[in-house]
Amino acid sequence: MNLEKSLTAIMVLLAIAAAFVDIPYSGLILLLLGIAWGIMNPITEILERTAYLIIAVAAPNAADNLDLIPALGGYLNTSIDGIAIAAAGMWVASFVVAVANRIKP
Repeated sequence: MNLEKSLTAIMVLLAIAAAFVDIPYSGLILLLLGIAWGIMNPITEILERTAYLIIAVAAPNAADNLDLIPALGGYLNTSIDGIAIAAAGMWVASFVVAVANRIKP
């Protein structure tokens, strides 16, 4: 398994675990893991980068509706929120790398 897949698996597992157990600074950890992923594997295509932005913005809003599911909805909502935080970190890092590459001579 390469580093990109490993980081993605860690982010997803941490987001799911944080839904069931209180992990201090889990949001910050997910954001930093996303930033690390984005720096190591910057997304070069603007459409894919835009998709990550849409996921980071829209997924938490859509996941709020999962709270209506008894007993399980809150956990699903929190898990998707964590994944969206990681996606936001990926987008930020990829965006910064793309802008830096445009500035470089």
